[in-house]
Amino acid sequence: MVYSVSTLSSSLRLSDYLIDHRARLDKAVIENASKKHADIGLTLGAQTGMATSFRSEYDLLESQLDTNRQLVTRLDVMDTALDNIRSSGSAFSTDLIALKNNSSSLQTASELAYTELDKLKNALNSNVNGVFVFGGINTGEAPVADFESLPSGPEVRIEQAFQTYFGHSVDDPATETIPASGDPTGKDWETFLESPDFKDIFGIDWTTSWSSATDEKMTSTIEAGVTTAGSGSANEVAFSELAEGLSIVAVFGKLDLDPGAEKFITDRAVDSLNGGVDKTIAIQAQNGAIKTNVERTNSDIIAKKDVLNVRINDLENIDENRVAVELSLAQTQLEATYAITAKIQDLNIMKYM
Repeated sequence: MVYSVSTLSSSLRLSDYLIDHRARLDKAVIENASKKHADIGLTLGAQTGMATSFRSEYDLLESQLDTNRQLVTRLDVMDTALDNIRSSGSAFSTDLIALKNNSSSLQTASELAYTELDKLKNALNSNVNGVFVFGGINTGEAPVADFESLPSGPEVRIEQAFQTYFGHSVDDPATETIPASGDPTGKDWETFLESPDFKDIFGIDWTTSWSSATDEKMTSTIEAGVTTAGSGSANEVAFSELAEGLSIVAVFGKLDLDPGAEKFITDRAVDSLNGGVDKTIAIQAQNGAIKTNVERTNSDIIAKKDVLNVRINDLENIDENRVAVELSLAQTQLEATYAITAKIQDLNIMKYM
């Protein structure tokens, strides 16, 4: 029996070989470069859903970790601001005590108090990428106004309260005769500084004169079902007490006062500053506890990500040694097929006639 193979059938068979070897080479090239299966669905079959679920969970954890890291950054900025507020308030209080028995000490401290009020404003207006961390939920604008802003800033409100209470402006000569306390009509410094006219500026009118922040704070979800405070508020009593102590010295310390009144105002300012410093320390401790909790949660998330990453890699990653061999073999087979094809195409019956 004689078998014969036509040139056409040989060419078609070799064409199929070329397509098959080309596909195998492409697959090996992709896997060698990506270190992943070229077709996850085809390779894993029923396990594809598991791999997709793992990767989805991994992406959610990565997103949560990014959110938490942004929160930690805000908490760091808050902590720095609180530390500056605490240290400045404490230092100024110490300076007031040291200067109390010196002549004209309050007038000297008055100039410094304006600087300290500006520092307090700047600290409470701290922001991260445009997010004002002491704005409560109103994080889009700086919460604290400039002390000397017109027409209705804090300094103006204090001077108006003084005039309403005493019936004359702060720079009137009559201010020099106001006693520290004990006036039968209540027209003394002690009664004024405890009056609603003055106290409300640092109390119920704080959000009118000083702050645009909200009492309610922004919350952040740090893991499934767990939320925590994600911002601070410039409306904390600690800050209003510090502002009160500094304002007393800034506005009234520059005046010519009775020595007894000057001493009383200094003592009142020190008491207010010390109260504000103590409350700031408490806020700082709370802020530190929140940061520690977020960082602990981040460590747990990273551990979960690592476990998921191992499981994903077990499913999706290829055996690099096997793929290297397959790539080499596919290249060799493809080159051989090309060579055979070229020889067949060169066959011509006329050469044998």
